[in-house]
Amino acid sequence: MGEDGTELIRKYADRTEWGRIVEKRFTVVPKKTIGFSGTVTLFEMVKVKAPLYKQYEHEQEKLCIAADGYKWLQQFPELANYMVTSMYDDHDRLVQWVVSICKSQGVSTNNVPWYDDLYLNIVILPTGQLYVTHQDRLEDAVRRGELAQEDYDMAWATANLVKDEFRKGSFDLLLMSDKHLQDLLEE
Repeated sequence: MGEDGTELIRKYADRTEWGRIVEKRFTVVPKKTIGFSGTVTLFEMVKVKAPLYKQYEHEQEKLCIAADGYKWLQQFPELANYMVTSMYDDHDRLVQWVVSICKSQGVSTNNVPWYDDLYLNIVILPTGQLYVTHQDRLEDAVRRGELAQEDYDMAWATANLVKDEFRKGSFDLLLMSDKHLQDLLEE
């Protein structure tokens, strides 16, 4: 529950609730470098029951975002109201970035990062195309009283800030994802 009694959806980086995964590897590394302070995780899908595809408006083809050998690098910057998932295919080629807007984030007692989801996602494709998804879920949660108006306002303010930084070329977490992936693969 949020501080104001509203219900939040807590999501964990190890995706224990995701039935699609048959076999996985999961790594958590706290990181403090120039430009990043927080936690980085690597979720490696060794074996999945079935691939997962997404299709966005204006895109011709479906995009595979989860399959055998795919990797999701998750960056949890300290004190931010978002986390970034960089999705890679089985050849470590970037498929997409997803910036998940959240009310808060942290690390559980068993060292698994989590975030309290505010529904809004910003999907950025390697081509530079940007999509905001799940606005309807955010609006429904406020309408049902599951989220407060201030959560809604903060979610949109954060999403707009991320979009502005991306358009200016200053959203550095996207640039750091390949480096963080290599660091974790070498550990």
